[in-house]
Amino acid sequence: MDKNGILKKADYIVFAALGLLFFVFTATGLFTKLDFRLYDFLLGCVKEPARAENIVHINIDDDSIAEFGEWPWSRNIIADNLIRLKELGAERVVFDVEYLSPSALGVPSDSLQNIGDAFAVQEAELQGLIEEFAGSIEKGYILPKEVPAFKEELITGYVYPSIDSCKNTVFENVSTDNDEYFGKALQFFGNAWLTVNTRDVKIKTSPEDIAYVDSRFLFKNVSDPKNYIKENNVFTSNEQYNGDESGFSPALHTLLKRAKGVGFTNVIIDSDGSRRRVELLFNHNGNYLGQLVFAPLMDYLNVESFVRERNKLILHNAFYPGASAPEDVVIPLDEHGRMLINWLHCPFGESFRHESMSFFKQLDVLEDDIETNLKNFLVLELRDSEGYPLPYYSAARELVEMYQNICEERKNLLDLCKGYDSDGVLLGGISEEQYESYFTMRSEYFDYVAEFSATDFISDVEERLDELQSYFSEEQREEFLSLFTEEMKKIAANISTYQTYMSDMKENCAGAICIIGNVASSTTDNGATPFVRIYPNVGTHANVLNTILQKDFITPVAWYYGYAAAILFTGVILLLVHRTGNKCQNILNGVFGGIVIFVPVILMAGFKIYIPFVGLALFVLVNYLGGVVIRFFNSSKEKEFIRRTFSQFVAKEVVDEIIKDPEKANLGGRNEHITALFSDIKSFSSFSELVTPEQLVNILNEYLGALSDNILDHSGTIDKYIGDSIVSLFGAPIRIENHAYAACAAAIRMKQTEGEFNRKHMLTGDVPRELYTRIGINTGDMIVGNMGTSLKKNYTMMGDNVNLASRLEGVNKVYGTWILCSEQTWKEADYGEHKGEIVVRKLDRVRVVGKTVPVQLYNVIGFRSEVSSNQLEEIELFHEALDLYLNRKFNEAGKKFIQANAMLPEDQAALVFAERCKNYMQKGVPEDWDGIMNLTSK
Repeated sequence: MDKNGILKKADYIVFAALGLLFFVFTATGLFTKLDFRLYDFLLGCVKEPARAENIVHINIDDDSIAEFGEWPWSRNIIADNLIRLKELGAERVVFDVEYLSPSALGVPSDSLQNIGDAFAVQEAELQGLIEEFAGSIEKGYILPKEVPAFKEELITGYVYPSIDSCKNTVFENVSTDNDEYFGKALQFFGNAWLTVNTRDVKIKTSPEDIAYVDSRFLFKNVSDPKNYIKENNVFTSNEQYNGDESGFSPALHTLLKRAKGVGFTNVIIDSDGSRRRVELLFNHNGNYLGQLVFAPLMDYLNVESFVRERNKLILHNAFYPGASAPEDVVIPLDEHGRMLINWLHCPFGESFRHESMSFFKQLDVLEDDIETNLKNFLVLELRDSEGYPLPYYSAARELVEMYQNICEERKNLLDLCKGYDSDGVLLGGISEEQYESYFTMRSEYFDYVAEFSATDFISDVEERLDELQSYFSEEQREEFLSLFTEEMKKIAANISTYQTYMSDMKENCAGAICIIGNVASSTTDNGATPFVRIYPNVGTHANVLNTILQKDFITPVAWYYGYAAAILFTGVILLLVHRTGNKCQNILNGVFGGIVIFVPVILMAGFKIYIPFVGLALFVLVNYLGGVVIRFFNSSKEKEFIRRTFSQFVAKEVVDEIIKDPEKANLGGRNEHITALFSDIKSFSSFSELVTPEQLVNILNEYLGALSDNILDHSGTIDKYIGDSIVSLFGAPIRIENHAYAACAAAIRMKQTEGEFNRKHMLTGDVPRELYTRIGINTGDMIVGNMGTSLKKNYTMMGDNVNLASRLEGVNKVYGTWILCSEQTWKEADYGEHKGEIVVRKLDRVRVVGKTVPVQLYNVIGFRSEVSSNQLEEIELFHEALDLYLNRKFNEAGKKFIQANAMLPEDQAALVFAERCKNYMQKGVPEDWDGIMNLTSK
């Protein structure tokens, strides 16, 4: 292929090279981070998913740390809160906290109070015994000799047992197994989900514990015939953990055996540190562990089975809340089996509903304060005149006893929580009736406390104090009333606040899927999302949960599908527009390239279908710019070619116009309606014999150059020079309004220029004789364009109408005229704004050589404004003679032709017709004579 051929195919070569180059760049992940950024931007343009109202974050936040102390907390704290969540009506709890190892024995939160209460009781009993013993001796109830025996009985029967009781109380409150308590609380709640870490965290787990998890918690209803899940797990392991060995580290067994289920916590972190996707299933020994929230959600939706295909996971017969029937839900996955998370667009604190763990502590504090308040009323004992306690005291004692019964019942219920065996069979648990009874007791207790706080006990107290004024000083009376009133205010405030908090938290937690995780500012468990740079990772699980609950999925399409489509589409467009002009190619390639880039945006914004497209967008852009550069380079060469081709033959303005739009030069030939002008010097052969070759070249250059300027000045195009002849055309390659008029005007000016040339050179004597040019003009359809080979091209014209213009130039010899045009030329020239500007003389209708259809001849005389009145009169007389001639009135016609010649002796045409009239009068004409002349020579 020659150089020109390569240049013509350069856009194809660049297209192929760039296509391969950007394919390699994209396949090797060069644009991955840019794709991530673009995805984040597009996700922000997509409508935010609706928020599931039943998702609640239970936050271990800064306020909670302030309440409970530094993290990690003793597990009894979480256990207490779980029990509280059950009372609040939470539907299930998911822990984003790993409990992989046993915790140290703990000290119960109420241990000091319990120990103190025990010592106080024993102290009071011992004091009473000693006082009673001493009093009996003093009063003589015990004789001196009986004292040793009574003393021994007192020590062995009362003092030692009392000390032993204190010891037992201390031992019971010094330590407790918080893991066991936490486990019981998990079962007490009933729907709690713990973690399994699928990495090797270097914690030894017994085969029995792993077998327990396999048997009880893993999905066995997953169909994955092509083993996609395991393959994807391996890819994730290699990508996320550099191929480090995976593991299986479940939560502590004492907790697991009382939990409802487990899920794995590990999430996908993209190479730029953001979390955009998540694996939903993990293959373990042929069964499948669900992701942390996916597992409880599948239980919540009562999914019957799962089918894994290459790019989707099908949930078979999922029963969504509010639905009338189960349905199959298809979760789209990326090429590595991950679900894209459809994130809420806001910060963590503005996302789903939230409760702080500190609120649970406040409820506990309020509950303890209420109990203390009630006990304080027992200290402020006041009896009526008959020795019976006043109503407030009896009511307070009943409430204290009621609360003690509640605490005892709670302990009894927790003791029933013995867990499940590996088949999920309950080993011991709480019935619904027992739950109902327990929570009814609690509800009634706080209702009674509220009634207690609202009862007017003050008037009774004041009345009784007035009755006992002889026993109390005024100061003692006021002190008692003050203490009593203060306690009533405290218990009223505490019960009101407690019930308000409980009501608010029940409204927030009832039926909720609660996710417990650490969001305190001190935690390192933060990550980045498409919208927030620092985001608690527990929020990832909530967004995973919400994406599936709302069935609002992002459908990922592998980059190579989009890239292949872009290559195909761009290639087709390249083929379709390749032969159009440079400007057209730039516009069309730009428009269609924009479409290629914009389609992925539309798919994401309108249909949530995501195709990574940085690679394909850059390919399209660089390919477009490359094409522009190639076309600019080729255009420069083409412009140079056009300038070189046309500058000598057309006006500079025309050349500039062709360069702006090379299509006007029609490289390759097209049919156009134009006007052709042929000129030739009369008797040039004899003239050339009168001068040397050098003189001839100089004369011709000046003469033909001057005539050519007239052609160019009228927007004509020089086709070629043939010796002393000029071949030119008007109306191509640049269209002009009236090319026939332009050709006639150029011909008139050529003859005027010729006259100036002859006058100048005849005066100087450097030309042997005058030069005269004959001109033929014809208008019609002709083929114009650059014709030839790739090595040699010429802008030219061809066709019958071109030949006729050449014939008309020669016909001037017959009539002694200088400018002849066809009837078609004259009709178009004498039209519109130019009508009447040019004067012509009508001649014969002739059949030229090679044409069967006769042509009406017109002799172009000049511009009406420049033609003399004598010439106009002569032309009018000539036309009268011509009419007589065509009517066979040869005698009269001949006389008028002679008169016309007399008026304008240089008019040879009048003599030609006069001679013809003479011949016809002498020899006659055929009967079928129609005035048409048949010319036998060119």
